[in-house]
Amino acid sequence: MRYISCAQGKWSFLVERETGFVRELHYAGERVASAIYCAVRGADWSTYPVAISDLQWGDSWCSWQTRAVGAPFAWRTEARVDGSSFQMSIDGTASETFQTCRTGLCLLHPLSVCGLEATVTHVDGSQERSVFPRLVAPHQPFLEMAGLRYRAASGIEVDIHLEGEVFETEDQRNWSDASFKTYSHRLGDGKPYTLQAGQRVRQQIRIRCTGEAQGTPSERVWQAPLPALSVWLDSATEQALSNLKQMGVRRVAIEDLKALPLLAQVGIAVDLRLSAEQVGQTLPMPPPASGSTLWLVSDKWTLEVEALVQQVEAEWKPLGWELGYGSSANFAELNRSRPPQGRFEWLATAASPQVHTFDAWSILQNAESFASIGETIRAMDGEARLGVAPLRFESRFTGEDPRADSPLAVAYLIRSLASMAQGGFARVVTGRASYLLREGSSVGALLRDLERLQAHAVQYTVRDGVERVQFLGAQGSALYLVNPSPEEREGVAPFSSRREE
Repeated sequence: MRYISCAQGKWSFLVERETGFVRELHYAGERVASAIYCAVRGADWSTYPVAISDLQWGDSWCSWQTRAVGAPFAWRTEARVDGSSFQMSIDGTASETFQTCRTGLCLLHPLSVCGLEATVTHVDGSQERSVFPRLVAPHQPFLEMAGLRYRAASGIEVDIHLEGEVFETEDQRNWSDASFKTYSHRLGDGKPYTLQAGQRVRQQIRIRCTGEAQGTPSERVWQAPLPALSVWLDSATEQALSNLKQMGVRRVAIEDLKALPLLAQVGIAVDLRLSAEQVGQTLPMPPPASGSTLWLVSDKWTLEVEALVQQVEAEWKPLGWELGYGSSANFAELNRSRPPQGRFEWLATAASPQVHTFDAWSILQNAESFASIGETIRAMDGEARLGVAPLRFESRFTGEDPRADSPLAVAYLIRSLASMAQGGFARVVTGRASYLLREGSSVGALLRDLERLQAHAVQYTVRDGVERVQFLGAQGSALYLVNPSPEEREGVAPFSSRREE
């Protein structure tokens, strides 16, 4: 049993045995929090893994001991519900002095709060009327927090009290996470900060809910254009490119110029991603096929980048290149340092589901973020076409991940494509050419399916927790069932998908 289930009255939540995460806190059917947990992060923002012991529980409560593996900090956690509220507290001590960017409680609000009015209680006792932003907020929407109150769309009143630290809220869609995170310790206090040997950390989150939930529809249906696929060219041989073209692959992505002559021979369009430094040191070359895009990758818009763009417009665009601009790792960089409107034909964000959390449940939830990201980019520049370039399953912190070609990665990609379609994205760089070329590849099978169908639209239906994602193309359609939950549903394994024949 991976999860411990606790419930009383209208309240329910799960505790994950391996991590100590409290997941899916619900009140009267309202999803109040997707997760609550204690994070210990290093001086470089790396997250320490944890070891759980002395796990105890009853019908409505759970407690456990946690040790941060690699950091001198251990703590006791207790989570419980009663008739009127949920409480989660930590009590820990640093055994040695160490540097940390965050040690304390984090509360993840689901994206259902987007656009809701909220009242923030500050640490000085004052209150401020605010709102959970609908578009992705480049900076923290709530600061100096001791509490937060809002009315959910269902009609439930949610009142959150935060104790033991100063809290803030950030919009995690900046890192393609599907949540807002209320976290402990001000970022403005300096990073990292020091916990002294023997220093005690005691924090608590209390959530009180009142009111009756209104009924919500059990089924959602929509249809939207599917973003065009571009796959990473990690097999740059003439034979590999010929095989890819026979499979219907119409474009690939690269980060250097070596493969351009081969691509020109085969006639496959390319997404060429070059950093500002690379572009400045590269002689212009003609594109291998029409529709090819030169992506200038930069995380900050500066006068130097502006001058470089002028050079690219004068030297590369006349050769037939489309011009795009994008971030290197996350949407945060593009959102916080935006290029002038109307300057580029394409705007893109890089993305990965593994920035803050690395478990299967969080990965699949994070696929939901692209609808909001797309809406935000359209608000930034309504003329540019939108791309995700690249979408990498792996974390840039941990590198290679054996799950990158697995049923989990397939389910994440299906959900992401649906969310991107909803967000208005026109292109996504994802997967690897080697996956397409290898029989037995889980991700390759999905990509081959989409290329064979010449898929151009996606129809999405969710019913009773199972998502039906149908890809529609010139050569037919393919229906996938996706189960983003930890329990088997309709014969689909947890955190997985199944193609319907």
